[in-house]
Amino acid sequence: MSNETTSAPLSADQFAAYLERRLVLNDDEVEVLGRDGATLRLNVRGRDVTSDVSNAYAAYRRDPSQLDAVARSYVRVLLGELPPRTERSFESLATRVMPMLKPIELLVMVRERKLPMLAYRDFIADLIITYVIDEQSSVAYINEEQLDNWGITLQELHDHALANLRHRTETGVRYTTVGEGEQRLFIFSSGDGYDATRLLLTDLLVEWSRSLAGRLVVGIPNRDFLIALGDGNQDILRSVAAQVQADAAQREHGLTEQLFTLRAGVVREYEWE
Repeated sequence: MSNETTSAPLSADQFAAYLERRLVLNDDEVEVLGRDGATLRLNVRGRDVTSDVSNAYAAYRRDPSQLDAVARSYVRVLLGELPPRTERSFESLATRVMPMLKPIELLVMVRERKLPMLAYRDFIADLIITYVIDEQSSVAYINEEQLDNWGITLQELHDHALANLRHRTETGVRYTTVGEGEQRLFIFSSGDGYDATRLLLTDLLVEWSRSLAGRLVVGIPNRDFLIALGDGNQDILRSVAAQVQADAAQREHGLTEQLFTLRAGVVREYEWE
């Protein structure tokens, strides 16, 4: 449990400060403009909002041990979403659990804001695999406290999330194929928030590699884009690599300029010859 849930109850001002820190995990849709005591000034999906947290604080005061649940409910209400019927059992959420690749810097931000630590796995190239509850128009990150409450392991969470990603991809998300031979490209750009994370679907990458010239190379410059090609033509690869580098630095939700490949069915960093 976090210190906030085991120490003396937070004051209204401290509670508002906690919510302010939590909102960083919804930076896709919410920007904190400032705070005046228990009132937050926000930009929510491009609209300026002044949010009085009194109702949320009253809910917290009724049961201070539910600080994290109250905070998550506040964020969903803020985004205009109805809360799910229950979040007390993992079974009620299992089909909405998804993996999401994020820069490792996210963990620093979580620690600095004294938030419950995220459930995550180390990946490669300064990336981590986080886990989220898909809420259609937003996501809620899963933290270690929730795993303890649900009584599941990180490996079980990962297995559920990967199976859900594979199912969503196979049933509702199409990739694009462009070009032939050395110029052939495979692209995910569905915009559902998980395009880059489809790098984890190694069985699909193996299938692609069979029709590419040279070794498979994959770029994931930002959350909503994945591109794969062969390295048989180094000029084409260098051109794609330059675009990946530019997009990683300039696009929203940037991830990495690093390129990836498969070795023995495992995703590895691509090494230039």
